[in-house]
Amino acid sequence: MNVIILNGKRISADQAGLSAGDRGLLYGDGLFETMRVERGAPLFLEGHLDRLEEGSRVLRFASLPEREELRAGVVAAVRSNGVYSGYLRLTVTRGVGGFGTPLARLDQPSYWVEAREHPLDLRRYDRGISAATVSIRRNPASPLCRVKSLNYLESVLAREEAVGLGADEALFLTTEGDVCEGASANLFIVHKGRLITPDLTRGPLPGTVRRWVVENAARLGFPVKERWVEREEVFEAEGVFFTNSTWGPFPCVEVDGSVIGTGKPDPITRQLIRQWRVMIEAIPERGDRAPSE
Repeated sequence: MNVIILNGKRISADQAGLSAGDRGLLYGDGLFETMRVERGAPLFLEGHLDRLEEGSRVLRFASLPEREELRAGVVAAVRSNGVYSGYLRLTVTRGVGGFGTPLARLDQPSYWVEAREHPLDLRRYDRGISAATVSIRRNPASPLCRVKSLNYLESVLAREEAVGLGADEALFLTTEGDVCEGASANLFIVHKGRLITPDLTRGPLPGTVRRWVVENAARLGFPVKERWVEREEVFEAEGVFFTNSTWGPFPCVEVDGSVIGTGKPDPITRQLIRQWRVMIEAIPERGDRAPSE
C-alpha cells in the first residue's frame, strides 16, 4: 500500500482526495519539488524547501505550511513507504478559492508528500541520452520560469514532442533563440576544459543539482561560466550533460541527430558523475541527514 502525507496526516494514496475547488486543480495554482532519495535520505532537502519558499513569494502565496511541518512530512513519507533508493514529490497548492478571490485572502494552503522506491538505472550514465530541440520556447520574462509551478504543460508537451522526434529529452530555446534548458533538467556544455550553462536570467529553473555542479566543478578545478548560450555552441561542445534532482548529472551524447564530441560521455562529465556517486555513498545508511544545499 502506497502512503502519502496529506496536510500532515498519513493516508493511503487510493483514499486521498482534494476539494474540487482547490486552485491547484482549477488553475495549476501551486508549486512542487521533486527530490532524490538515497539510503533513505532526501537529497538537498533544505535547498528544495528554500526554492519552494522563494516560489511562494513569486506567486504571492499568503502563507505556506511551516517549514518544520513540511520537513517532517517528507521524512514521514519516506519512512512510511520504506523508500531506500527512489524519489519523492512535495506538492503545495494555494488551497480552495475562486478565480476572483484576492490572493491575500487565500491563506489555507494544502500540501501532500508522496515517495516511491525507484533505483537509478546506471546505464544512463554510461551510454548517455539524446535530446531534440523543440518548437515550444521559454520566455525569460515570465515569472513562471523562476518557479516549479503545477502549470507544467509546456514541459509535458515539449517532452512529448522530443519523444516523437526519437529523442529522450527536450531542449528548450528561449523566445530570442538562445539555449535555455531541458524539459525537466538544466543543461551544461563542456568546452576547452570549462563548463558553460545558461544564466538564470535566460529562463532556466534554478536547479538544486545545477547549483551543486557549479560549486563542485569549481572545487575540482573546472571553471564554470553562466551566460547566454547560442544553440550552435551545443554542437561544437566536447560534451553536454543535463542535471536534475532525480538523476543528478547525466550525459547527453546526441542532439538533433548530431553526435556530441566522441559520442560518449566526456571526461569532465564522467568526473562529476563520480563525484555525485561519492556524495551518495557517504550518506549514512537509512539516515535522515543528506546534503542540504
